[in-house]
Amino acid sequence: MKKLTLLFLAIFAITASTFAQNKPIYINIAFHKLKPGHTIDEAMALEKRWKVIQEKRKAAGLITGWAAYKILNEYKSESVDYDYVSMNASYDLNKITEYPMDMFNALVKEDPSMYTILEETDKVQSVMRNKITKAIEYTGSSNDMNSVVLMETMKTTTTNYFAYIDFEKQVKAIHMDRIKAGNIQEWAFWQHLAPMSDDGPGQFTTITFFKDLSKLDEDSSPSYINGAKKYMNLTVDQYLKKADSLRKINQSVLLKYAVGTFN
Repeated sequence: MKKLTLLFLAIFAITASTFAQNKPIYINIAFHKLKPGHTIDEAMALEKRWKVIQEKRKAAGLITGWAAYKILNEYKSESVDYDYVSMNASYDLNKITEYPMDMFNALVKEDPSMYTILEETDKVQSVMRNKITKAIEYTGSSNDMNSVVLMETMKTTTTNYFAYIDFEKQVKAIHMDRIKAGNIQEWAFWQHLAPMSDDGPGQFTTITFFKDLSKLDEDSSPSYINGAKKYMNLTVDQYLKKADSLRKINQSVLLKYAVGTFN
């Protein structure tokens, strides 16, 4: 198994030196829906073929990486209307969705079967929507492609928008303690840049990595009790009330890495 650097947060090669240079990473999330009569296995077989294209985009410097993630055993909240997600990450928003035709034509010359990949993909699934996000905070990578990934989408009011960002920046320290205690492997906080609307599920996404399903039920209360006091000067009750007043979790889903430019 090859090392996966910042699996979901950076899906793709964020490092401490990158942030030191104030070079943000952007992630374009595509939400995919299977078409009637088709399966997730068919979709993943096609994504494995798309991997060749994504590797060429990565080599050309358009993206820093790409991956697709399946929903684990249909563990998702009722409002989740997609079947899987794929992500491209880049340091340049102008390049994150670029697919140069000369690159594609060269690929077709190497492998003529790639000529019909768009048509074949369209028969199996469609992209319901795309979301451009920006990594705001993260704890570091566990480099574990077998992680169970909890992805939650949060909504906040316009009034609380920046207060919520500040809150999550403080909460990062608590998640660092959770990692040290072995409760989680890593955590990340993303800000949605576009599109933004009042009828969407939210303006932020958090990602939490667990070694396996059993870790979902592991007691993290000592980290929250001590961390709320140590880093925020709050009791746990005050911490929970503040979190509840700042945001609402509108969507929650468990994901697993399926295919990407890492293996």
